[in-house]
Amino acid sequence: MAKGKIEKRGAKRRNVKPLVLIVTEGSQTEPKYFEHFKTRQNNIDIRVVGSRSSAGETDYVSLVRKAREYQERNQLSAATGDSVWVIADADVNYNNPKPIAEKNSKLNQARKMAYNRDINLLLSNPCFEFWLLLHYQYTTRFIKDYSDMKNLLQKYIPTYTKTADVYELLNDRTKTAIENAKRVEQHHLQDGCMLPFGVDVNPFTDVYKLLERLL
Repeated sequence: MAKGKIEKRGAKRRNVKPLVLIVTEGSQTEPKYFEHFKTRQNNIDIRVVGSRSSAGETDYVSLVRKAREYQERNQLSAATGDSVWVIADADVNYNNPKPIAEKNSKLNQARKMAYNRDINLLLSNPCFEFWLLLHYQYTTRFIKDYSDMKNLLQKYIPTYTKTADVYELLNDRTKTAIENAKRVEQHHLQDGCMLPFGVDVNPFTDVYKLLERLL
């Protein structure tokens, strides 16, 4: 079976374990992290599909379409316990004259598509690495971009790069990260923000929702 492909599933579903499909924007960090959860679960099947290119800004709609294609091709259904997750970064370009408005417009379009197809679209602002940082600390300070995020994370993982496999370093801290992510969410709610958060809410990640499904 070719890399990145999911074996087609037949019409009979009762003897097949529920499948958790994870479509990630990144082609390195996220796939390496989530692949490790395959060995932790016996009651579900986990498939991770990473994007082929990490260049350019996040295209939320394309990510949801990609997830929808896999969903249709493999006959995945929430009614039989399957779930589909898209992991995206806010990826705000502050050099754009209207960075927040344009990003939120595209994000809302993707969220509508995802909702109509039982696809869970999860957002990290500024990037997925914020989820990794929450394994070590709770913070609500503004984090502009990946460069700033990397500097914070390297205080705990000095050798961190996007190609690093950091799962073993984080494994024992997963519950702490979930708790910290929920605290960040509550902070923004108390500050007047409304769910689902847009890219104007920084920092933030709701990746914890997927982790609660995987644990």
